[in-house]
Amino acid sequence: MIIQLQKNQNFNFFLFSLLIFSLYSCNEDLNLEENIYYNVSISIEGQGSVSTLEGSYQKNDTILFEAISNTGYYFDRWEGFDSDIKNETYQHVLKSNISIRAYFLPIPEVSDNIKLFIPKEIDPNPIFIIENGGSSAYLTSKTGEYLKTWNFDSKLGNDLELLSDGSVVGLFKPDQVSFSFGGYGGILKKFNPLGSLDWEYEINNENELAHHDFEIMPNGNILILVWERFSESQAIEMGFNGSEDIFLEKIIEFSPQERSIIWEWKSSDHLIQDFNPTGLNYGVVSEHPEKIDLNYYDYENGDLMHANGLYYDDIKDVIYVSVNFYSEIWVVPHKYDTDTTKTDLGDLSFRFGNPRTYKGEGERLFFNNHHPSLVTLDNKTLNHFLIYMNGTKEKQSIVYEFELPSEFDINPLNWGTPNIYWSYSNPEIYNAKISGVYRLPNGNTLICEGDFGYWEVTKDSKVVWKYEGNGTFWRGYVYPNMQ
Repeated sequence: MIIQLQKNQNFNFFLFSLLIFSLYSCNEDLNLEENIYYNVSISIEGQGSVSTLEGSYQKNDTILFEAISNTGYYFDRWEGFDSDIKNETYQHVLKSNISIRAYFLPIPEVSDNIKLFIPKEIDPNPIFIIENGGSSAYLTSKTGEYLKTWNFDSKLGNDLELLSDGSVVGLFKPDQVSFSFGGYGGILKKFNPLGSLDWEYEINNENELAHHDFEIMPNGNILILVWERFSESQAIEMGFNGSEDIFLEKIIEFSPQERSIIWEWKSSDHLIQDFNPTGLNYGVVSEHPEKIDLNYYDYENGDLMHANGLYYDDIKDVIYVSVNFYSEIWVVPHKYDTDTTKTDLGDLSFRFGNPRTYKGEGERLFFNNHHPSLVTLDNKTLNHFLIYMNGTKEKQSIVYEFELPSEFDINPLNWGTPNIYWSYSNPEIYNAKISGVYRLPNGNTLICEGDFGYWEVTKDSKVVWKYEGNGTFWRGYVYPNMQ
């Protein structure tokens, strides 16, 4: 027992000594840490200064870097940290020697059209500006400089798109038409980069007229909106509650190679009405959201629907249609051939914006709308959908970004309003007609206020650019890397 006790005492003494040594060593390490210094070097590109002084700083010091621009310059970025930093002030915990460079760039001169210009936060790509119903378009820099101008002999009606090779495809107004409403076109034309006409295709006769918008598909074919006339007697037979000719929407797919129509979808094949029990298409409107109520909107000139935009989704193989007088979006299936599309399989795959169109419950969000498009920046924005809601009820326009379902429910009675992911409104933005919205490559949003010009806002709803055009405008497109 005595020997065992001595062993324990010796062992305890050993542990005590080890503890004292460890504490001493840790204290020495802490002292060494406190005596470690790193060098901070700072250089400047452009005209400006940095408030932080160069020199040696102790390890783990928190250093505040602040960039101060000279007159006529703006701070662009810091380089030398783990990543480029855009903020003028930045706190950094010192862990090693660092060499920092502050970049100051000259503030560009801008034209009188530019009412707001925050260069560091805007998307740098030029805007393809289209005169509404005019005969010109412009590729315009963010400083307001016209990089290229297109002037045409005919007036636009309305859409125009710039291709990667510098060609343009546009919808133009013919010299004569049998009928017309706002936004009418009639002739689709393609001009090569030299301005010569490559081809044209006319949809303009007594019973049909192309109008407003077209969409170039990945395979090169072109979807086009078309008004289709039905006589008064035909309309009454269909269950219409008025007494005039009516003009309904259809979508055609045109092949430029074949110079012919290879597919079409007609709204007249997918109607419902509860006005005339003996007429065609009679049924209970609220039980069939997939059908289109012929009598939802009665306008005395017979233009009942007035679609004004379309966008093709090649993943789902559907077409999103902005229907202005119904104040909603129709989702039209494209996967069937023309004959099958005439059947119930060609009914709407989805719709949203205004449940009143099928006598449904729920909030009505849209009061006239323009320019449907998908956001295609990255996987995070997959199925995100943009629309400009004109806001004719409250005289306030709103831009909406929705999260659409990855698949549309096959039971129309389960349809509802998609989740609103983001929205933007401003007391100064309102136009009852035209207008549009486009997601820019840097994540900002370009808004076309049809009777003013263009706004650019960040995801945090900060306005960073405004262009006043002194006219009226049909949307605005961006083509990255095209100067």
